[in-house]
Amino acid sequence: MSRSAPWPFLLTAGLLLLMATTAWGHAFPDHSEPRVGSVLLTPPPRVRLWFDGMLEPAFSTITVIDANNQQVDKGDGGVNPADHTVLEASLPPLPAGKYRIVWSVVDHDGHRTEGDLSFSVGPGSYDRPRAASAPATLPQLFVRWLNFIGLSMLIGALAFHVLIVRSVELPHQGFETVEQPFRRLELSAIVLVALASVGELILRTQMMRGGPLAEIHTVLPVVILQTHFGAVWLVRMGLIGLLILVWGLRRTTAPQNRRTIMLSLSATAFIALTMSLSGHAAHWGDLTMPVLIDWIHLVAGSIWTGGLFAMGFLIQRFVAPPDTKASRGLAAVGRPFSRMAAYCVFTLLAGGLFNAWLQVGSLQPLVTTSYGLALLVKIFLVALVLALAAVNRYYFLPLIRDPAGAQNRLLVKTIGRLGGAWLVGAEHDQVARSRRRLRQFMRLEWIFIIAVLALAALLAHLPPARHILAQQHLEQHILR
Repeated sequence: MSRSAPWPFLLTAGLLLLMATTAWGHAFPDHSEPRVGSVLLTPPPRVRLWFDGMLEPAFSTITVIDANNQQVDKGDGGVNPADHTVLEASLPPLPAGKYRIVWSVVDHDGHRTEGDLSFSVGPGSYDRPRAASAPATLPQLFVRWLNFIGLSMLIGALAFHVLIVRSVELPHQGFETVEQPFRRLELSAIVLVALASVGELILRTQMMRGGPLAEIHTVLPVVILQTHFGAVWLVRMGLIGLLILVWGLRRTTAPQNRRTIMLSLSATAFIALTMSLSGHAAHWGDLTMPVLIDWIHLVAGSIWTGGLFAMGFLIQRFVAPPDTKASRGLAAVGRPFSRMAAYCVFTLLAGGLFNAWLQVGSLQPLVTTSYGLALLVKIFLVALVLALAAVNRYYFLPLIRDPAGAQNRLLVKTIGRLGGAWLVGAEHDQVARSRRRLRQFMRLEWIFIIAVLALAALLAHLPPARHILAQQHLEQHILR
């Protein structure tokens, strides 16, 4: 594969990110009091809106205006302190006429939605309810993408590092050779997650405020100290600081110390939890099944995809000399990694099915909504990665480790027949050809993984199908 080959795939991922400019916010009214379009004989003492997700009190407002666009409520509108899904405002005795409830809310995932609905006291007409929000921007999607890439690399590298430490077949000299590039890879991933997290704070603040980027410095303290996202972000930065500290301490301890690696892996898993707590799953609240499933889904996917990257990172460097102890040791590490990856893929698929059912709800939205179509493309790319990983694990690695004995294995013979000469070629040194093909297939896996993570970033900002159905219900005036 040529060096320029990844660019068409990266460009495709970039175009998928651009699709998200049609996204809406992620909190919609579920029902109201008074009901949308109501004609009341007596004025109500208050207005209430129930939303389908948790709201940020610092950035959620509600006002009631009359036909002359004059505010008529008592000025105490806001989120109910006891129920953060309710937006309410008190009213004085209102004369007969037409009124509009104007609302603007920010969900726990940081997306802003604005709209209005009408009612009247005495005979009158009403307008169609409205709900809309500014679309997600390309920088927001790009930062989310970098967060996923950095987190996957970090969790995968640390999990793979644990396997290397436990390997009895990798000699000390080979381990020392592997240790240094792994430490650099881990530090690069930590720095990437830290920078992406700072960028996410800035861009989420802009999203919550709804104003220009240059003016967010006055709102940053409010976001950090008074919002759900700010609290989660502070925890994430504390965990990143712990990772950097442990990474530095490992320079003064034995590199094979499993405890320090497990501490880093645990801290990184909790960083993944902070991402679940600031995404779609936070819509239902913190201590909920959607958050738990999303967290498990994210960690399992990161161990698998990041582990593929880590394994390829090492194979690119150490498989080329076929007779070195490091090369043979890494080939041996590939077997336990395959078992770990199989468990992760099973968990990933189970969690993905739950999330798809939760966010889509039925089969029809899979092909009628942007969210459903993006999800289908993501599933297709994951299937391609699984196919490539299977060929690498059950065909190329056996041929590299034991060229003579591998020819008699059923899977090697079956894959060889299906792939023909295209997989290895007809040149005399088939072991060398297998090594080159393995590296090429590894690079292709990375490209598809990058595209999958781009789609994950896209799905994090696209409105789930259940929200689109809520929007359609709102437009049909059937709030109940």
